[in-house]
Amino acid sequence: MKSRIQERRSRRSSNRAVALNYQLEYARIKGRLEAFVLSDDAGLVVAYAGDRAVCEELGAMAPLMRRSPFAMPMPPLLLGADVAVRPITILGQPLFLSAAGGGVARDLVLADSARGVERILSTN
Repeated sequence: MKSRIQERRSRRSSNRAVALNYQLEYARIKGRLEAFVLSDDAGLVVAYAGDRAVCEELGAMAPLMRRSPFAMPMPPLLLGADVAVRPITILGQPLFLSAAGGGVARDLVLADSARGVERILSTN
């Protein structure tokens, strides 16, 4: 009897931008996040999952939040949100994974997504 390996990813794409959005959307649902964003060092959104306006604010705040030693006032769409930012470096470029919402599993979701983003962006 021939054994079949089941593909763990239900959606795939050879297009990096689409693959990143699939990765973030899967993680957003898995982690029960309101918004999940990959942004660059200037706060520009590279990929996102969730409400676009919330994701743009989250992406813009990510580099500022990581640099500030003090609590920062949040923009209107993030007021009261539980926000986490994880800096990552891929191919020498600083990037940020940011999440709004979620619960205790959010850190695991951020770590898993960091590996997924690295895999997607490191392939030729």
